[in-house]
Amino acid sequence: MQQAVQYSLWAIGIWLNLQVISALLRGSYRQYPFVFAYSLALFLSTVLEIGLQAAPKTLKNEYYWTDEIVLDVLVFCVVVAFIDEAAQHSNKKVIERHWLVLAAALICAGSFAIHHNLSMNRQMTLVSRDLNICAVIMDLLLWSLLAAARRPNRRLMLLSGGLGLQLTGAIIGEQLRNLSHSLNLIGGLVEVSTGFLALYIWWRALRTANAPEDARA
Repeated sequence: MQQAVQYSLWAIGIWLNLQVISALLRGSYRQYPFVFAYSLALFLSTVLEIGLQAAPKTLKNEYYWTDEIVLDVLVFCVVVAFIDEAAQHSNKKVIERHWLVLAAALICAGSFAIHHNLSMNRQMTLVSRDLNICAVIMDLLLWSLLAAARRPNRRLMLLSGGLGLQLTGAIIGEQLRNLSHSLNLIGGLVEVSTGFLALYIWWRALRTANAPEDARA
């Protein structure tokens, strides 16, 4: 039963992921290259995760955390790219891109240093949580820019809102798992459901980006 649920969740995630990639391939990938790179990486990581089900546990753990690091880095790239785009239409002074990247790198290094004496799974869970908190703060900065814009970019607001929802769900899920082993299932369901909803929001936003002007009207 548990395996059937797992494969059903993978199927839903892959389907939503492919819808996002398909919408991007209609032309939006030029405007949002990091969204495209993240969507591709997410799709490939899910396929590899399915293929590694019969692999030894140590190998699966190594793959899982390597995958998490890659996806976390791409999420930061997505947020910074969104902030750059939003800054073009805002009167607010924006933190330079290199300072955002430096702050993210320092937070990552500091998190590793603080949690270095824990087991690998516990350490990486806490590091991933800290990185997601950092990304959520950057996403809030993005929302402040969008709200202050002369002509708010509704598509970018949807994309950043979906990302913020995914990151918040990931933080809550990781915190629940960190509190108690008995909360692993609930934490996983929170993380998966918010991830699915974020992909659906991205898909709808990108479909709108590709729709003809008269259809949007």
